[in-house]
Amino acid sequence: MLKIFVILLLCVVGIAAQVDTCGPCAFPCKRTPEEVFTLRLTGGRPDPVRTYTRVVRDTVWRGGEFLQAYRFSGVADGVCYDTTLIATHVANLVVGKTLGKVPPLYMPIAPVAEYQVLREPPIKNSFFEVGPWIGYVGADSSSAPKIGIPDVTYGVEALYAPFGSLLGEKLALALGGGVFFEDGRMRLPVMGHLRYSFITPSRKESIRYIPDACRFDCGVVAGLDTIAPPEDAVRRDGPDSVDRSAILLRQTVIEYPKHAPYVFLEGGPILNGPFEGSGARPSVNPEEYSQYQVGAGGGIPITSWMHAQLAYRFMRLNLRTPCESCTDVYQVNTNSVHSVLLRIMIAWGW
Repeated sequence: MLKIFVILLLCVVGIAAQVDTCGPCAFPCKRTPEEVFTLRLTGGRPDPVRTYTRVVRDTVWRGGEFLQAYRFSGVADGVCYDTTLIATHVANLVVGKTLGKVPPLYMPIAPVAEYQVLREPPIKNSFFEVGPWIGYVGADSSSAPKIGIPDVTYGVEALYAPFGSLLGEKLALALGGGVFFEDGRMRLPVMGHLRYSFITPSRKESIRYIPDACRFDCGVVAGLDTIAPPEDAVRRDGPDSVDRSAILLRQTVIEYPKHAPYVFLEGGPILNGPFEGSGARPSVNPEEYSQYQVGAGGGIPITSWMHAQLAYRFMRLNLRTPCESCTDVYQVNTNSVHSVLLRIMIAWGW
């Protein structure tokens, strides 16, 4: 039984070793049972002496632009090899022996029609972010009796920037708000947020074959009849005789940096939740009531959907406390708070 298993295993290994895995595409056109082909080039160019088993459409950079090309693949002694040629330099795939009794089969191969998308995509500079923050707070600067504030404060904030590239590709304007707690009191900040990014998205030309790079009809068809391009694409100048099984689409795409750092300024008024001592009245000095925050910091995307931000924030907080030099009245007591906070934001961009 063991001998039979070993024999079967060796057979499977032998068959697997003969399977051609060089190149992403199968043998093109499938008009004959032959497994290999050679090439016939144009313009009197010398034909390659190697034989090939696969071909895929590709592009090469020549003369300041990308040109259509073919990448031919073969295998010898178990080792894969490739040859890349400009598409207009190849005339035929030659299947069969040129010196045999049966003449070889010449299968024409041709470039495809090219289309260009003229409209450039917009920069995705809008975003929505939401997440928690935790901050270390400095000393209490309020008058006696002290307002009181813990060393560590926490909260949640959200930012909404729907204006796109209104201020350019490096600047983004957001509106936001949140909630935080200090010594059990709920505060509700409302803010504006202005962000400057050091690295902007880049534009590059994208070139792809539709539906894919493995399509060949092995025949040259005259006319403009190709597969349907996208609605906003126009046909580029090129040969009238093309392979109509695919098209080449050129378009501008936007590449976004993965970890682009930025700095920001933010600030706005702070509203109060329901707690004792909230508001300016009744008090002996309601005109001194004013609550706000201002700050600045920097951030960096950790992933495409998570940002880490470190910031300095100054907050002016009020609380009505008993007036120690008065009788049965309250005063607006003010605490000027300096803090450093870490904010982790979950982000969506568009």
